[in-house]
Amino acid sequence: MGRCGVVSSPTRVGHAKLVVAAGLAFVLASCAPASTSVAAPAAASEATTACPTDAFDVFIERFGREIAFQELTTADPLVIERYDAAAEPEPRRVVEEIAVADIAWPVMPRLDPDDDGRRTHAFIPTADGRMEVHVRWPDTSDQQRYVFGRAPCWQLQRVIDDSI
Repeated sequence: MGRCGVVSSPTRVGHAKLVVAAGLAFVLASCAPASTSVAAPAAASEATTACPTDAFDVFIERFGREIAFQELTTADPLVIERYDAAAEPEPRRVVEEIAVADIAWPVMPRLDPDDDGRRTHAFIPTADGRMEVHVRWPDTSDQQRYVFGRAPCWQLQRVIDDSI
């Protein structure tokens, strides 16, 4: 008999040593400093910045079609430029920042041809890498420009309503 009334056997002692060693390994692992590897944060960063698409034509088709996608890919706040036709002595340009929660959706119409085929649209690249979508109804002042930029993915950043 061993001490304290415990029978010691070679297998029982070996098992006890294994349990103690495993426990120490666990304690030491939990006390180890955080990894300094850049692979894990880089992978997490890539996952959070994965864009739905890099191709603007694919992005804008979905943006015009899905209101939920518009809500996800619109800057907060969104800059809206418009004319105040009631201003005196003449209409004046007004610039506002609107919180996404306060936007009336859809913010941009579908780019499909309208019923009478008169509404037109064009994609215009800008010098700073943005894209503008011009939506026009010929022979009217009803004209809007939608400005999209990368932050880091495509998003609507500004609406310019040139209608009076």
